[in-house]
Amino acid sequence: MNTLARLLSATLATVAIASASGCANHPELRPYSAEETRQLQLEALQRRGLSLDDYEQQRRVIQRAGSLPVVTEAADSGGSSKG
Repeated sequence: MNTLARLLSATLATVAIASASGCANHPELRPYSAEETRQLQLEALQRRGLSLDDYEQQRRVIQRAGSLPVVTEAADSGGSSKG
């Protein structure tokens, strides 16, 4: 019985260490890119169960929003430095 208790405690310790080390290895969180955000919106739209007309209308809105130019602070600051 002593050998069985050691084997059980060693197995339990190994499982505990393995699960604790697995929790520490999460990937770093990063913001979604514009393309990833658009793709997520389209996937969510597909799951909503809309009529074909409503689906197509909202899909076009998402597609148009994805094709708009993105304005950043760096682009804004370049033109506003005129004195």
